[in-house]
Amino acid sequence: MSIDAQSGHLVEAYVDGECLPKIPGGVPVWGFLLLRDNTPVDTRGGLADSESSPDATSVAEYQALINVLKRIRHFGWNRDKIIVYTDSQTLHNQLKDHWKVSSELLRLFEKAKELIKGFPFIEVRRIPRAQNRVAHRATKAAYYEERMAQLRKR
Repeated sequence: MSIDAQSGHLVEAYVDGECLPKIPGGVPVWGFLLLRDNTPVDTRGGLADSESSPDATSVAEYQALINVLKRIRHFGWNRDKIIVYTDSQTLHNQLKDHWKVSSELLRLFEKAKELIKGFPFIEVRRIPRAQNRVAHRATKAAYYEERMAQLRKR
C-alpha cells in the first residue's frame, strides 16, 4: 500500500482498548491520541459497546480504531499519509489478514476495513505498549469517568 500522501501532511493515530479493572467482569473502554505533523490534535476515550467477555479488549481496540478513523475523516484529512499505531497483536494481525476474526469481532472488523478503504495512504503498525502510553491513559480516563458517573448515581 502506497504511503506517499498527496497533501504532504502526516497523521499519526495511537489507539488502545482495554477491559478495566479486569477481564472478565471489567468495563471495556477505548482511547486514542491523534497527531498531525507531530502536533497533538485530539485525544478521546469512551465506553466500548460490549459486555465484559474474552473478546472485550479486542472489541475496545476495534472501537478505538473506528473512532479515530471517523475523527480523521471529520477533519477532512483523508488524503494525508496516515499511520495508525496499536499495541494489540490481535487488531494488527487481523487487519493484516494474518489471523482469523472471531464472530464477536466480525462486524467491527468489517466496519474498520470499510473505513480503511476510504484512506488511500494508510498503514497500521504494531508498537510496544510502552510507546502507546497516551492512548492508554485516554482509555483509563474513560474508565474513571464511567466509574465516577456510577458513583454519582448512588
